Order: sequence, then C-alpha cells, then structure tokens
Amino acid sequence: MAQSPSLIKLGLNPLTIKWANLGGAQHLLLLSVSLNSPSTKAQTTEKLEKERTCAGQMQGKLERPLYLWNLMIRSSTSSGFFEETLKIYSSMVKAGVHGNNFTFPLVLKACGKTSSVRYGTIVHSLALRVGFHADLFVQTALIDMYSKCRDLWSSRRVFDEMPTKSIVSWNSMISAYCHNYRLRDAFSLLKEMQVLGVELSSTTFISVVSTCNFGQGLSIHCYIIKLGLSNSDMQLANAVMNMYVRFGQIDGARCIFHRMDKKSIVSWTTMIGGYVTDGNVSEAFGIFNHMRHRSISLDLIVYVKLLSGCAQVGNLLLSSSIHSVVLKSGFADADPINNLLVNMYAKCSDLPAAQRVFDGVNEKSVFLWTSMISGYTKLGYSAEALDLFKRLLQTDIRPNERTLATILLACADLGSLIMGKQIEEYILLNGLEADQQIQTSLIHMFCKCGSISEAKDLFERVSNKDLAVWSSMINGYAIHGMADEAFSLFHEMRSCKGIKPDAVVFTSLLLACSHSNLVDEGLNYFWNMQKVFGIEPVVEHYACLVDLLGRAGHFDLALKTIKEVPVQQLPQVWAPLLSACRKYHNIELGEFAAKKLLESNPRVTGNYVLAANFYASANKWKEAAKIRRMMNANGFLKEPGWSQLEINGVTHVFVAGDQSHSQSVQIYKKLKELNIKLLEAGYVPVTDRVTHDLEEEEKEESLKVHSERLAIALGLISTEAGVTLRIIKNLRTCDDCHSALKLISNITERQLIVRDGQRFHYFQSGSCSCKDFW
Repeated sequence: MAQSPSLIKLGLNPLTIKWANLGGAQHLLLLSVSLNSPSTKAQTTEKLEKERTCAGQMQGKLERPLYLWNLMIRSSTSSGFFEETLKIYSSMVKAGVHGNNFTFPLVLKACGKTSSVRYGTIVHSLALRVGFHADLFVQTALIDMYSKCRDLWSSRRVFDEMPTKSIVSWNSMISAYCHNYRLRDAFSLLKEMQVLGVELSSTTFISVVSTCNFGQGLSIHCYIIKLGLSNSDMQLANAVMNMYVRFGQIDGARCIFHRMDKKSIVSWTTMIGGYVTDGNVSEAFGIFNHMRHRSISLDLIVYVKLLSGCAQVGNLLLSSSIHSVVLKSGFADADPINNLLVNMYAKCSDLPAAQRVFDGVNEKSVFLWTSMISGYTKLGYSAEALDLFKRLLQTDIRPNERTLATILLACADLGSLIMGKQIEEYILLNGLEADQQIQTSLIHMFCKCGSISEAKDLFERVSNKDLAVWSSMINGYAIHGMADEAFSLFHEMRSCKGIKPDAVVFTSLLLACSHSNLVDEGLNYFWNMQKVFGIEPVVEHYACLVDLLGRAGHFDLALKTIKEVPVQQLPQVWAPLLSACRKYHNIELGEFAAKKLLESNPRVTGNYVLAANFYASANKWKEAAKIRRMMNANGFLKEPGWSQLEINGVTHVFVAGDQSHSQSVQIYKKLKELNIKLLEAGYVPVTDRVTHDLEEEEKEESLKVHSERLAIALGLISTEAGVTLRIIKNLRTCDDCHSALKLISNITERQLIVRDGQRFHYFQSGSCSCKDFW
C-alpha cells in the first residue's frame, strides 16, 4: 500500500518514501503543494519570458508537448532561476506530462542548487516510476543532487544500486565525498576503481586534489604523473598547481606552470595569487607583465590579486600604477575593486587617495564604508573614523560586525568611553553581542578607556572564548599594571582545551612583567615561550625583555639580550635601553645606546627626541642642542605632548601652557588654587628632568602648566565632586606630574585615571597603582 505524502511532514526519512510504490494521484498532490511555494526570484530572463509567451499560445491545445516543457526548464535552469524551474516542473506534472532523461537532470540540478532534498526525493520517486532507474544521466544527476543537499547516504545508495556505472558516475560519487570532506571514502572509492579496472580520467582527480592535505596531494600528483595525465588536461594541471599554492609550496606550483603546454586565465591567476600569498609581489607583477605582453585577456580576479599584493607591500608608486591599469581595463566599477583600492591606498598611508576613491563611488556598500573607516583608524585618525561612522549611520546601510569592531578600536585609541558605550548599546539593540570579534573589540575598548572592571565583566560573560578574547583581556591587565591578574588568566587559559598561546599573548605577559619589575618571571616566560611552546621571539619580545631588564637596572643582562637580537630588529631594542640609562643616570652606556639608536634607525623622529632628552637629563646641553639641530636639518618635527579629557561626549585637548580653550580663564584660576594646595601638602617640584637649559624658577613655572594638569583643572570645574577623571596622554608622564597627580587625587578626593604613552596610572588617595615604577 502506498505511503501517504504527509509522512514527509512528520520528518520521516525521505528514503522511506523514495523507494516506496507511491500512487500517481498522491504524487501529483504532494508535488503541487511542495513546488508551488512563493518564488524568491523577482524576475526571469527575457528569453524565458518569450518561451512562456510561446507556451501560453498553446493553451487551447489538449496537451503541451514535452519538448516545450523541456525548453522552458532548460532556459530557467541555465539562467539560474532554480525555484522557477521547480514551479515549471510542478505545472508539467499536473498537466500529466512525464519527463525524460533530458528533463530529470535539469530538475534535479535545481533541487541541488536550492538544497531542496524533499523536492529531490519526490522527483527521484517519479523518475523511478517512469522507468529511469537504469538511466546513467538521471542516476548521476541524483548522486549530485543528494550530495549538494548533504545527504551522502542517499548519494551512495543511488550509486550502489546503479546496474551499470560510467566513469562519470564514479567521478560524481568521488566528487560528492570530497565536497563533503569525506576524503577517506573518496580514496576508498579510488582504490575500488583500480581493483575493478575502471579507466581513470583527469576529472577523477580534480575534486580529490582540491580538498586533500599536502601529503595526500603529493601522492595523488605522483599517481597522476604515472598515469600520464599530468599534461593532458589543463583543468587538472590547474587543480594540482592550486594545491601547491594552497600549502605555500610556490616552487612546486611554478614547476607545473612552466611545464604546461597551454595555459588558461586560471593558470596565470593561480600563479599570481600564489606569489602574492607568498609575499613575493614583484614576481606576481612579473607574471602580470608576461600576460600583458602576450595579449592575454585579463579578468577581474587578476586585478583583485594584484591590488591585494599592492596593499601587502604598501608601495604607493606600484599601487598608483595598477590603479591606472584598472581604470583602463573597465573594471573600476566592479564591486570588489573600489573596496580593494581604498584598502590599498590606506595600507600605503595615502588617505587622501583612499578618500577620493571612496567619494567617487555613488552606491557604497557596507564593505566600502568599513574599509575607509578601518583606514582612518589604523593610521591613527580615530576622530575622522568616528565622523565617518556617524555619516554611515545617517544612510540606509547598516554597519556589520566588522564595521562595529573597527570603530570600537577607534574609540579605544581615543579613549572615548562615552562613545564606546553608545556603540555597545547599538550592538545590543541589534542583537550582535554574541559575535566574538565584537566581544574582543569591546573588551579592548573598555581596557584602553580605563574601565578594566567593565572589560572583566564582559570577558566573564563570553561563553566560548577564543584565543583573541583571552589575549585581549590579558593585554588589558598588562597595560593596567595588573601582573598577577594577567598571570592568573594565562594559566586559566592554558587549561582550556584547544587554546594555545601565541606570540601576542607572550608580548602581553612580558609587558606585565616590565611594568611590575618582575624580572625572574619575565625571564621565565621568555624561556618557556621558546622551549615549551616553540614560539620564536620577534622584535616585540626582545624590546619588552630589554625594557624589563633595563628598568630593573640589569644592564649586563640587557646587553646580552641585545646581542641575541637579529640584525634587522636591532633598531627597536636600543630605545628601551636608552630610556633605562636616563632613569639610572648611566651616562657612558647611554651615550653608546644613543649612538647605536640613531645609526640604526635615523628616520624616526622619536629616536632623536629620546636622545636629546637623555643628554638634557645628564646636563649635556651642547649634545642635546646638537641632536635638535640634526632633527631640524632632516626636517623632523617633534610631536608635541598633549593630554585630552572627555566630558559629556566632547573631547578637550591641551598642550603645555595652552590658553586656547574657551574656559581658559577658569582653568588657570583652578590651576592656581591647586598649586597653592599642592605646596601646602608638601609638594616639591622635580626639575632635574626638564629638557631645556632654564633657570630653576623657570623650570618650576613650566612644570605648573603641563598638559595633564590643564586637563584635570577643566575636569574639576566641569564635573561634580567625586567623579572620576580619565586623562589620555600621548607621551610618558614626567616625574614631576606623577608626583603632583598623587597629591591632587588626595586633595580633591578624586580618582584620576591617566593613560600615558607607557601604561595606565590610577591615582587615588595620594598614591598610584604603578607604585612609582613606570
């Protein structure tokens, strides 16, 4: 007795229905109900419309011929309107017309493309009823359909029940296994083909090579060569070449490329992409030039690869050149190109060029907005990034997860806690709080804005923490000088299955040690990083270790560490040593470090500033003046020290002695009151670190108007008593301001949170969280 089609609605295995002897009436009813669902396609091709018109003209006839139904089905399928194909087939079945071996493969393809396993099961049953159980074309289409619907059990059952199998049938089943990552089954089928003596074709190996691991790929490649198929099929050669590229074996890919008698655009593109991924952009452009000289027609993918390569190396001249070629090619308006151009110019630090590309696009996608916002953020123009984000919110385009994660980084750089919280509210309102990239960025934002408690609360709410989440919180503890918390979290992370610390985590741990004078712990982490976790130190690790040893006064160990640093990384490790020499007044070693610093990296302005400050602290005013003259001769400008304070969402920025603020009179009045109270509290100016040759009284006066003091004065007159003030400072807090801020926190009964160029300082009740070690 036939089974009711309602069984499908009950969730029974489609195979129970597929091989049952279903009645024709039930089939027609079920097919009609299933296939006449509302189509998601809003339009069809002009060709399909013409064929429908032709079909409509035959309404008066008793029966529409099968060839006309097939014509309509072929047109809708080839146009990509797969749901339309299913609707046409439904009408065909209701009209009492049975399909043939041309109809069923097209309809089954539509089922596979729409992942409609239920529809596919019904079509399968009809094919069996009308006698196509042994048709190779139909049976192979069934294998492919079930595979696309991720029903491999059904694919294999169709395959096993085929009376005869062609090479296409075998290849389809192998491809089904590969696309569903069942490589063991695919290899088992390959062996079965060999045992049965089935002649293997190049198509047999394409799917396997595209999904296997490198070891398996090498074996397959050897077997392909043995069978003499290596040069007989361009598509197979491209697949093997792509396998080598995928695993970073560019030399192997190049060998195949040069041996190919004929090359398709895919061959050339694969090599260009391989060189770009390998970091050898010059070779990628070499391949590109060969293509142009041979007048090979270039496609969009070629330009996508080349633009990615330009972004990778950050070469502005090369980037401008390829941009010109793209404009001439006619691909400039293609969807991914503008996005890549903005990203490329941002990576080349040419934001005006990126902005011009961005402004020239009429219909901007969320990806284009995100690339432009990301460009501003990564180059330190966080305020401009926020302005752009506000413009985005005024459009109909909604920011995605990456957009929000990026703008949170801008908030973190600015120290804008108010804006960061507003974005968090937007995230919650739009149900995006579960995204781990957003969670990581929120944790980072709270940490960088001086709200470590909120970062911790958010971290604990994250259910499935990945390495980025752990790393962000560990780094947060490190920059806040909370070494014990960072160590504890690191050990907790190690107990999590599947989470292995990377180089970034160890940089944070060494930073935590440096800020807390934990030399033994730092040396231990540096050793474990290499010996236990197999992570080779990079310049960040060496710089942190030199900084840690130098801060603690272990100059011999610091010099020994520097000797282990690779030559190309040396410039960045002399700076922390020079800072330590300034702190400990080690004049001889400091002069040596200053010389090495300027010799190894003469194009960095900060190095000249550091050297000049060192000589000034040693009262070597002539040497300090000489360094400043060198700066001027090279056209370098010292970045002025500034401090900023956010009040009610408005950011106020000050430099030393600033009188440009609209409330300047009230600020200096409050500052004068503070200075009197400081003296009463026992404040003694620390003038030995003033970097200019001034009289003692002039030094004391210059200290009174440092930027962070002006910011605090504004905060005191603009907020209610007891409100915490958060100050962002671009440079290291000087000794005198550090001493003064401790007393100010006690005098005003306020907590002052200062993020300087080194770390966070929490000033409260006359003391600082750094314990005077920074």
